Amino acid sequence: MKNKAIFRRIPLPGLRTIKTVLAAMLTALLMRHVLHQNPFFGCIGAVVAVERTFHSSLRASVIRNVGTITGGCIGIAVSSFTESIPLLSLGLIPLIWINNKIGRQESIVPGAIVYFAVSYLNTMEQAWSYGLTRMACTFIGTIVGIAVNMLIFPPKESPVAASAGPG
Repeated sequence: MKNKAIFRRIPLPGLRTIKTVLAAMLTALLMRHVLHQNPFFGCIGAVVAVERTFHSSLRASVIRNVGTITGGCIGIAVSSFTESIPLLSLGLIPLIWINNKIGRQESIVPGAIVYFAVSYLNTMEQAWSYGLTRMACTFIGTIVGIAVNMLIFPPKESPVAASAGPG
């Protein structure tokens, strides 16, 4: 009897949790077995994209992808020419400036993470291939996440949530 009481107190995962797991799994399978890529960054994109509403899923995906593109491109440009830590550090200046200029301040942090990954996890020769792959994997993951979120028990979009955004 005690075991049954314990299991009644353990909450079951919610629908969004299940959809998040499914999106990450489908992304990992696609990345590993079809595209023959490491699924790590694609799975991050998938998790980011499963939000409470379509509007917030799209917004989170845009933030992530804009950051990935700016961080990846600047990371490729800078780290293809130097491995100097002081010079690599200066690459944050155009990353922050560009995201501020295009009104995407919330993309600065994900952009910086991608920038550091391109700059510090690779050699100068690998920067291009790694950066482009990283951008593609993130984009694919966010597309899979949005698709799962919208096709499997789509979230109910409330007029207030759609206009106000996440908050």
